[in-house]
Amino acid sequence: MPDDVTEFNREEYIKTAHNSRLFRENQLLKQRVNDLVEYQLANPKPLNPQTREEIDKEKQIVLEIEIQKKYIRAQTAVIKTLYRKSVMKVREEKEQTTKSRAHNDGLILGLNNLKYEEQSLRSEISAAENHDHKYKKLPLIPVEEFLEEFPEHEGASEHDLMTARIEHEHQVRVKLEERRQEKLKQKQKLIAEVKKGKDDLTKLDGMVEKFIEAAEPISKALATE
Repeated sequence: MPDDVTEFNREEYIKTAHNSRLFRENQLLKQRVNDLVEYQLANPKPLNPQTREEIDKEKQIVLEIEIQKKYIRAQTAVIKTLYRKSVMKVREEKEQTTKSRAHNDGLILGLNNLKYEEQSLRSEISAAENHDHKYKKLPLIPVEEFLEEFPEHEGASEHDLMTARIEHEHQVRVKLEERRQEKLKQKQKLIAEVKKGKDDLTKLDGMVEKFIEAAEPISKALATE
């Protein structure tokens, strides 16, 4: 902006064609109003025209003033139309700005939600990585020994290798459990046989006692003779 206000040209700072036209139409209206005022000052109406010349002059002045007023009214109508368009344009821009702001607010909210989810996921991942998992305490065979026994897993990822080792441990435990169940059945069978033997001995003891009781009179009779 120039330091000297008299050199300031406002039209240079108007960005849109519509506003530029509105500015020019306003300037034209201003010029027409000034022309009317200057004409009225330069041509005052006779106070009491008497002669034909004075009457004709008065009519000419009134006619010219009316013509210039029509120009002013027409120019005012043009400016009103342009102003209405400006108001509509401003409303549209405000509405668009409101929509854009709402859209941006939604994007910002979504971004904040994503950041929150990212932080939550990072916390969960960190907790999972630092968690004392039970599989870490499993008595798995060493990696070298496992790869020596199962070379097909050579080059597998750490995750796949751990999965294979856990599966191997599971199979080993399944077999051990099968053997344990088999031994348990054998034990139960032996216990049943021992119990049956004890029952048989108990019955035999009873039979012997009954035999002794039955033979006691005979023993006494033999002893008397």
